[in-house]
Amino acid sequence: MEQTKPFYDFCVPYNKDDSVMRALLSELVETGYKTVAIDQSFDHSKKEAGKRGSEMFPEPHKIEHLRREFQDKLRILQRITILYVDVNVAHAMSVSQNLRKFNLIAGQPKTDAALTHCCTAFNGDLITFDPAAGSRLLVNRKAYQVAVRRGMFFEIKYAPSIADSNYRKDMIKVAQNYCTKGKSKNIIFSSGAAHEFQLRGPYDVANLAFIFGLSEDQGKNAVDRHCRQLFLKAESRRLGKTVMFVKGNGPIVFSDSSEDEQSTEDDEMKADAFEVKDETEHAIKRLKMA
Repeated sequence: MEQTKPFYDFCVPYNKDDSVMRALLSELVETGYKTVAIDQSFDHSKKEAGKRGSEMFPEPHKIEHLRREFQDKLRILQRITILYVDVNVAHAMSVSQNLRKFNLIAGQPKTDAALTHCCTAFNGDLITFDPAAGSRLLVNRKAYQVAVRRGMFFEIKYAPSIADSNYRKDMIKVAQNYCTKGKSKNIIFSSGAAHEFQLRGPYDVANLAFIFGLSEDQGKNAVDRHCRQLFLKAESRRLGKTVMFVKGNGPIVFSDSSEDEQSTEDDEMKADAFEVKDETEHAIKRLKMA
């Protein structure tokens, strides 16, 4: 089983400038995060009309140098966020080989129909929303429940609200919608921070639960347990059916059924011998008394 450690931040936007990425990752280490995902976006709605190739999605960015640099400090995953407007994205995802190279796949719907599809049939792991688009798209109760049963998670980004007060209002409205429609189940918190000064520690992020309508336990799970569940769900989607080998640390003892049966018979013979001995002692005592 893949090993990951809390705390988690599954949305660190990719930047071509390595110095910016190093500053973000260093700040994440300082604030206590152990597992992060570098996110890159792809707008499926802007695809070329005449393009019908089998591969439509980009390959993951080359971040091996960052993984080597933060090898003992961070587990760095790769994530893609797909923006789309209709269900045609399903076919493109089913034939794509590049998508299998990403650890996490997030869907960002741009229409109500796309939001319903994202909750009910999207072959990904995460549902997110665009802070710039505001709270125009709100999920309904039925779609939310279907998404939870499918193991999908809903993401709330906190960094955009730090940069703009309008984003803060929209984010609170979206979070309250999750609370009223689905009791805030399967919620995770991510940063979405483009700058290191927008990052906050995991305990500070967990305290946002009181603003977003979540309980204290839900706020803690949003940066720890739910993220771990999301990662395992994503791994099962990527790998499918696999073979598992279990290795034990202690000695292995093999028991023979004949030996077990013999030991059972020996125990029964010993019990019978004790009963005979007890009866003999009682008889001797009765003779002495007589």
